[in-house]
Amino acid sequence: TLAACCAERGIAPAEVVAFGDMPNDIEMLSWAGASFAMGNAHPDAVAAASGRTATNEEDGVAIVIER
Repeated sequence: TLAACCAERGIAPAEVVAFGDMPNDIEMLSWAGASFAMGNAHPDAVAAASGRTATNEEDGVAIVIER
């Protein structure tokens, strides 16, 4: 998992930004210090994320990174 990978490297959840769109991303979105559901995300992923961005087709990840 992302949590295990970060723990091995001494990276705290607060230092992690995660992006997701489906229910399989909920654990990661809830764990990360900052998390964004994509604009076309499943409602459960939206509920788990701390923020929302544009869709995959609209470069949602890049929009957040460029902030």
